[in-house]
Amino acid sequence: MDLPFETDEGGGSKEGGGTLASTVLVVDDEPVVRDVCARLLAREADLVVSLAEDAEEALSLLEAQRFDVLITDKNLPGMGGVELIAEARRMQPALEALMITGYSSSESVIAAFAAGASDYILKPFEDLRVVRAKVRAALERRAERVKGRELARRVAREAAELLEAGQHAPSEARMQLEAHLHAYEQASRNSSGGQVAVVGSREALQALLDDGLEAVALPSDSPALVGAAVVVLETGANNWWEIAEQLQSASPDVVLLAGPNADLADLLDAITLRLELVGFGTSSAESLPEKVRTLLMRRGLQRAQAALASALQAFRVSLEQR
Repeated sequence: MDLPFETDEGGGSKEGGGTLASTVLVVDDEPVVRDVCARLLAREADLVVSLAEDAEEALSLLEAQRFDVLITDKNLPGMGGVELIAEARRMQPALEALMITGYSSSESVIAAFAAGASDYILKPFEDLRVVRAKVRAALERRAERVKGRELARRVAREAAELLEAGQHAPSEARMQLEAHLHAYEQASRNSSGGQVAVVGSREALQALLDDGLEAVALPSDSPALVGAAVVVLETGANNWWEIAEQLQSASPDVVLLAGPNADLADLLDAITLRLELVGFGTSSAESLPEKVRTLLMRRGLQRAQAALASALQAFRVSLEQR
């Protein structure tokens, strides 16, 4: 595998100003899990995936190059996943970590968070789009982590303290946390809702509707654009650049369709604005809905993760009130 060229201390993400590829390390002793993750993430053109079957192999890879995201199974032969996350984060503080587990419990999740993980994935994978969306969300958090590492260290310290205190938590507090974990998992499975606004392409609108998405056509000057979860713009739409630029400071994710007459200047503009770019042609009926669903799922996961963080804080409060 070709290694990405060296960047600043933040690593190889786009935000760091280095290579356009983000690097993901998957660690699992089950070949089928490694294969599924490799095939799934390899579909993303901007991701470079490395595989390891145990912590020792993973640590060797971590010594050789930087990674943006670590995905590791909780139960590994030899060093476990929680210990691997802690060691990996010590080696590469900006690394985002996701833990794979066959079941969730307050002990395992808090232990993973204390080690530096920011999320977990239940195995077997019921919806592969959830895995991909969680990796995308992790890359976004990593970009923020590079900007505010002190906050990340503080969160890790608080999680470690919570883990120690939680060993003596009353059964009621522990049951409440387990309920919140269950709610988070349900939200992760059902996180692809939200309205999609389409500007400038009837074909794109129809493709989204045919795929079962909640989509509506809106004019380029509609105030309702800022309230949509995702806005799809076509390069043939009037003033698409101004629309995209205005939406950058609002809440929607923006997908740009490269229309049949799009030129290099359009694509360079899209890169400058860091838009999600989809070519529109014979494959659009598949590529556009998939891209939009991924964005919707990522937004839903972010909401669910915020709720889980609140649940952990409530657990801390319940311990302090004992």
